[in-house]
Amino acid sequence: MEFETEEQQVEALKKWWKENATMVIAGVALALAAVSGFRFYTDYQQQHAEDASLIYETVVAQVSANQKTDESQTRVNDLMAEYADTPYASLAALVLAKQQVNNGELVKARQQLEWVMNESRQLELQNIARLRLIRVLIATKNFDQALMLVNVDHPESFTAMYEELKGDLFVAQGKTEQARVAYDKALLLSSDRPSNWLKLKRDELGQSDMAEPSA
Repeated sequence: MEFETEEQQVEALKKWWKENATMVIAGVALALAAVSGFRFYTDYQQQHAEDASLIYETVVAQVSANQKTDESQTRVNDLMAEYADTPYASLAALVLAKQQVNNGELVKARQQLEWVMNESRQLELQNIARLRLIRVLIATKNFDQALMLVNVDHPESFTAMYEELKGDLFVAQGKTEQARVAYDKALLLSSDRPSNWLKLKRDELGQSDMAEPSA
């Protein structure tokens, strides 16, 4: 529609505003609320992470001081319950599990590791927990469960570590030839910097029983 005068334009604007003012105000209010809400959310997330970090540091200090694991367990439980969305819950559980393994508390360590493996939102931490859990399962002779976990799909960067643990599992079961194969794969995959411990474990198994005799 064309207007002949500025007065007609003004009147048209007034009419449009009268008809649409509520909708416009509501839209602006929603936009402002969205901005304010986003700022509140980011502030909350930052404070949330900082709180989790402080609890994690307390766990690390307690473990370093070799305090009773029950005290650390309480704080780890708090992290699991309230801060599972942060990496600190998983990191604290891994720290506590390591101390529990050193103390021979393998059942308790297993609980921490299973939580991280199943609940962590960080794929790398999930795999670290799974690898450590496999060691606990081997130590407690839960070979079937260890075999199941060692064959789980995983990032390629972890394959050498899984193969090494597969070798450890086969050694524990007396399956020497299968252990050799697993250790050889682990050595091949970590050829740039294989650990001395891995090389020692492989050397202890000697030559393959299936190796062809030299001419």
